[in-house]
Amino acid sequence: MLYQDEIMINSFAQERISLEQILVWFENLNLEEQSETISRARLCLDQSHPNTETIEKAVELIPLKPTATPIVLLKTKGFKIALQKIVLLPENENKKVFITLISVFKVADIVRRNTWCKDGCNHEWHNLDKILN
Repeated sequence: MLYQDEIMINSFAQERISLEQILVWFENLNLEEQSETISRARLCLDQSHPNTETIEKAVELIPLKPTATPIVLLKTKGFKIALQKIVLLPENENKKVFITLISVFKVADIVRRNTWCKDGCNHEWHNLDKILN
């Protein structure tokens, strides 16, 4: 069973909701819930197994200034180290961290759905219709 934040993150990745919609939802969470959601977004991103090419493509599409700390970390550190540092950024960076994680996840998950899961899969998060209906 998926948590609400996993449903929201995957709904965004599958273009069922917009960035604006997921950000309104995220900003209405308290700081503890935001932290939990950031951790879950990191886990989703890890599970999408992005390669270097996917990460580089995704970084170019993140709707933040290229000087935003999470983006700089992704560009200057290895992926695993960048993720570790990104999730430890101060709370005033939560929105940028969340945007970065879900944006990279969206690109990586599209690749995954179009390659590994193109003929169908049993991933609960790729079958949201069963959950949402």
